[in-house]
Amino acid sequence: MDRTTWLDGLRGIAAAIVATDHYFMGGVLDSAFQSFWADPPEENRRLIQLPPIRLLFAAHAMVPLFLVISGYAISINLLRLRKSSPADFVRRLSSAVTRRIFRIYLPVFVITVISQFLYFFNIYNWTFGDDALWGRKPWTAPWLHIKFVFRYMIDNMNIINFQANPGLNGQLWTMPFEFRGSLVVYITVLGLAFWRPQMRRIAIAALTAYWFYFGQWDLFAFLAGLYLAEMRVLSSSSTEDEVSLPLYTEKLWASTLNFKGINLAMIQTFFCFTFGFWLVCLSDDGFLPPGYQFLNFFESSRWEGDWAIVSKTWKTTGSLLLVYGISRSPALQRPLDSRPIQYLGKISFSLYLVHQSVYHIVRDPILGFLWYVATRESYPGLLEASKYTAPFAFSWIVGFAIISVINLYVSMLFTKFVDERKIRSLHNVLQLERDE
Repeated sequence: MDRTTWLDGLRGIAAAIVATDHYFMGGVLDSAFQSFWADPPEENRRLIQLPPIRLLFAAHAMVPLFLVISGYAISINLLRLRKSSPADFVRRLSSAVTRRIFRIYLPVFVITVISQFLYFFNIYNWTFGDDALWGRKPWTAPWLHIKFVFRYMIDNMNIINFQANPGLNGQLWTMPFEFRGSLVVYITVLGLAFWRPQMRRIAIAALTAYWFYFGQWDLFAFLAGLYLAEMRVLSSSSTEDEVSLPLYTEKLWASTLNFKGINLAMIQTFFCFTFGFWLVCLSDDGFLPPGYQFLNFFESSRWEGDWAIVSKTWKTTGSLLLVYGISRSPALQRPLDSRPIQYLGKISFSLYLVHQSVYHIVRDPILGFLWYVATRESYPGLLEASKYTAPFAFSWIVGFAIISVINLYVSMLFTKFVDERKIRSLHNVLQLERDE
């Protein structure tokens, strides 16, 4: 099956944004992660806090975007097989469920072991919090480190009662959400496989709305991706029973009613993309800032004013609209199909896994070296260094360029020798079918 390549490109951009923001978080450009209207005014009101630049500092919106993309990507080929070959569909679905747990957790296990190894031998140049260390120290109690690796993996695979165990790779908190959402998609695809197309689409929409109402943003994200994939498959069908669906009536109405050269379908696509972009750029102030406060009217009472739910649910809605807009526009897909962006897409999962370990090893030494080059003095710490604009900017910007090259190279190696090789070995051992 052919992949929808622009999804890979979009995933690559999302991973790059996450890696970039983790580099600058913790004192550098902190205002960029807040809204233009945050207080105090003298530390805000900056252009980088406004869309579209704000997207570059929207790491917390990239996780919902990842999940919407995953819901779309893992279901699109299964849906294409559903009607053309029911026997192949069931076999491919069985293979997909089996592969998914290994596809997610084998690379996670490898980076967890590598990270623990690096910490034990005191190779990191980083200060970790007590919640990550759990009493472990370099060069001492090897069995304690081994036990922690397995405790961490068990906690990370708990998809019922999520465990707060950041370990040495805090970004991996998303893995249980990824696995749980995948299973929900597979169950939904199987359960609705032989429903009538119109009822199937209504059922998926109802399930998506249900989890939106309860603020379960991760399940909302995955089912939203499934719904977009279902629409894509239906729109490419030529059978009579599916052409007459309301989806196609709306599509034909939007594409044929052109008032004095105005294409309503194009307007709809542009609006969805723009509004989705706006929602994805929602800041992390802990409340809805001006320009977003109208969303209060649409919030569910089940969200109970919990900012984590409010923020993630609206960013998931934005991700849904963003992916929908791109899926309908070849012009928006074209940049995502370019070779550099496709390369980012190829290594996106590895980049997401390894970038924190790279920062823990080389970020501070590189910053210290660059600061010495600029000032001939030792790096005085973030607060003191920020008082000297030129060397501070030189150290952090040039450091980012250097570390980005290292990140890309390490991600490429991880993809080649861990991600691809482990999955290929798994296919050979379990004799699973490939659809990726």
